Amino acid sequence: MPAERYDRFQIQRPRFLGDEHWECITVELGRLHRSLDADDDGQALSDIKCLVEATARVALDIAGEPAQPNDSYEKSIGRAHDLLADQPGHALARGGEFTRAASQARKIAGSLGLIRNQFGGGHGRGRMPDIRDEMVDLALDGGLTWTRWAVRRLGLFSEGRPALLIRDLIEQPATFHSGDLRRRLEAANLSAVETHHQQELGVAVGQRAMRQTFVVKWDGLDPCLESDDLGVWPAGYRIGLLHGLWFAPDGHPTVTPRSIKDGLEVIDPVPDAADALHEQVARVRESTQPSLPDADQESVRDTVEWLRHRESVRPTAEQTALRELLDHLAPPPV
Repeated sequence: MPAERYDRFQIQRPRFLGDEHWECITVELGRLHRSLDADDDGQALSDIKCLVEATARVALDIAGEPAQPNDSYEKSIGRAHDLLADQPGHALARGGEFTRAASQARKIAGSLGLIRNQFGGGHGRGRMPDIRDEMVDLALDGGLTWTRWAVRRLGLFSEGRPALLIRDLIEQPATFHSGDLRRRLEAANLSAVETHHQQELGVAVGQRAMRQTFVVKWDGLDPCLESDDLGVWPAGYRIGLLHGLWFAPDGHPTVTPRSIKDGLEVIDPVPDAADALHEQVARVRESTQPSLPDADQESVRDTVEWLRHRESVRPTAEQTALRELLDHLAPPPV
């Protein structure tokens, strides 16, 4: 087959996609190129199907939902598409006709399973199928359209996974530059992940910020403090921040006048944060001495006055916890 028929069949590696996952895709792409070099149209139809399937399985693996051996081809493609379709990113097309166009590409890619079974390599046959050049071109164009769409999203999808982000924040601390965490939190699509993942990310960001990693504070805490939007900064993430600002990974308390204010202000928009607040205040009272002896008295006095005002304006369900925190910071004289 002439080189000009397939020299356009290249895929660009996205930023942030790990080597092991990129290799799974490039192995199948290499096989496709070899079958085209050999003018083996039947094998090319099989290889384009495998390239699409590998891309889908990479997405599922990154999501922590690895495809099972018996999962159907169309099931893997459909689930991968659903995961990637919601991926946010400034350079990605979203909504309207673009969403419908991507969905149509998925349907074409999904048809490659049957095309491979009817015409592709990998089957011993009693009669060779009649494969026309346009059939190969159409299958290649359709499969590569969806694959390129998916691969463009895989990098952001990968770096936004909660487990990887928590690893880089706390477990194996990575260097963050200004804007890195904000981009990765956007890629995580916080409002779409499960509440426990929101909380885990919030805890990790709060704990890293308390280690004086200022760029993490600027990207992961300050914008949340400045916004009441529970769609962008959902309740689970905010409650996790409260926990992370007040307690280190080993459970050691990290409460300071500043972290007390930040932790309470970040949950302002949450309508039902009283239970979480009661839990964290109880932990503070159990694990710290009254009046926060590590803080200077002027800071403690300012914090007490701020808390008294807050108690007067917050919902009744939170007032008991705020009163307990006040009593801990400014215990009555004996």
